[in-house]
Amino acid sequence: MVQDEKEKTELQKAREQKRIEKEKENAVKQARAAVAKGMKKENWMEYMEALIDQRLAEGVGGTQILTTLEIEGIKSQVVNQPMRNTVSFVRYELSENDGIVSKTKIFEDTVLVVEQAETIAAHIRSDNLASFKNQCCSLLTNNVTSTITLLVLGFIRHNKKSVMNRLEWEQATLELQMEHNITTFLITDVAQLVEHIRMYCKALGERPHKLRKSKDLFIGATKNQLFVDREGGGYLQVFIAQLQEIRSVNEAIATAVAQLYPSPVILSNFIARDKEGAVAALADIQVRRGVGVLANIRRVGPEAAKRIVQFYSSSDPDEQIV
Repeated sequence: MVQDEKEKTELQKAREQKRIEKEKENAVKQARAAVAKGMKKENWMEYMEALIDQRLAEGVGGTQILTTLEIEGIKSQVVNQPMRNTVSFVRYELSENDGIVSKTKIFEDTVLVVEQAETIAAHIRSDNLASFKNQCCSLLTNNVTSTITLLVLGFIRHNKKSVMNRLEWEQATLELQMEHNITTFLITDVAQLVEHIRMYCKALGERPHKLRKSKDLFIGATKNQLFVDREGGGYLQVFIAQLQEIRSVNEAIATAVAQLYPSPVILSNFIARDKEGAVAALADIQVRRGVGVLANIRRVGPEAAKRIVQFYSSSDPDEQIV
């Protein structure tokens, strides 16, 4: 009787342990699914936030900026920025550890500086643009910001009242671009400003996905990549692969050519001595295809031979091999 109770208890413990493991496994799956969802390109809006300087939010058009961002579905927060009238960006990155999803706050390296055209014009007239430039450049010292964009708001409206033309504006901001890599955009109204904020949010939100995608494409491309070791092993396979880059040269033809001329240098030297003779010699090379009763022999042929000769004899990098 005692033995039966003991076996029953152990069975219950085993079931409970199995249930706990199953719940943990499901929690891990759900957490990983949430992280995977956050990595998708189309979900960038859920994990991006624009940080609007309080002075910009309280200034002319500030309410319209916040309202329009909310309508667009872009999260925003009013904060005290180190420099007045700036917009920075935060991205929240999800990670999973033992079934628990955590959110990491990442400050992006891009800052938008918004200034009224009248203010920039005043800086230019008083020859005080250097002071404004130094304020912008001070943002580059925080070890986070590396890209600054200056948005000049109301240029068209101000320009109608001013003797300054567009060329003078561009000359005034050229130094920012050339010496400090600060890009300048002349925008007309708050709607265009909000569109710039949205575009930057979208670009920064999609950037991690694009970086992962390019990395995955690179890794995928190297799965069958050929290498030459220090002893020269793999050299012939690389040469055969190079030959196959030429149109109508398949693996069988490339292998047959490489067996007679086992390196690009040997083949190039042979072609250099007599191009027409090289075409005839290459065209006559026998190519074995198939095995057993299906085996057959054909020749490289004049068309493929001409392309090979052209490829290894041309000195014009823009020449097309047709």
